[in-house]
Amino acid sequence: MGLKKAKKYLEELQKKQSNPLLWPDYLTGLPDRAAVLQKIDVLYPKLGRYAIAYVRIANIEPYLLKYGYDRHAELIQWAAAILKTVASEKKGTFVGKTATHDFVMIAPKKDIEHLLKKADTLLRRKTSRWYTERDRKRGYILDFENDHGRRTKVGLIRFVASVVDRPLEMEKMELIPSMQRACREAEREGTFLKKL
Repeated sequence: MGLKKAKKYLEELQKKQSNPLLWPDYLTGLPDRAAVLQKIDVLYPKLGRYAIAYVRIANIEPYLLKYGYDRHAELIQWAAAILKTVASEKKGTFVGKTATHDFVMIAPKKDIEHLLKKADTLLRRKTSRWYTERDRKRGYILDFENDHGRRTKVGLIRFVASVVDRPLEMEKMELIPSMQRACREAEREGTFLKKL
């Protein structure tokens, strides 16, 4: 059911993209970074009731290196469509785009983790058929040893997120960069969620 709604969103988006002036982010139809920052500015004092999640498409660069760039735009659009449709299930939830593979979701604190997990499940389900059977079965696309002799396996495409769900002793302008760093750290560690 979630992928059908996401597909409908994607079809409607593609019709509207004929006039890019209607959309802040042409590729996804989501509010852009400026809109995200404005929304955070309004909701920052309400942290505790609301939570902010920085969401990244994990393992996309290795996927693109191995499988090519043919699906790059499609993957970003599906990620956006999935986040948008999952967010639409809870009143007061917002999704915007901050970078090529990065998004922000703002939702009631009690709902944020459920929404993120559902979005991750849908993204994994959608992209699972984009791999060879061998990669899909083993659950990773690259396996190598780094310069320090440590074995590294790069997994399949998924979402990773960093979440702030309480007031922090941090300037608002530091929030996004801090969350972005935590998200990249989660991606390197192979974890799904990091709380700040």
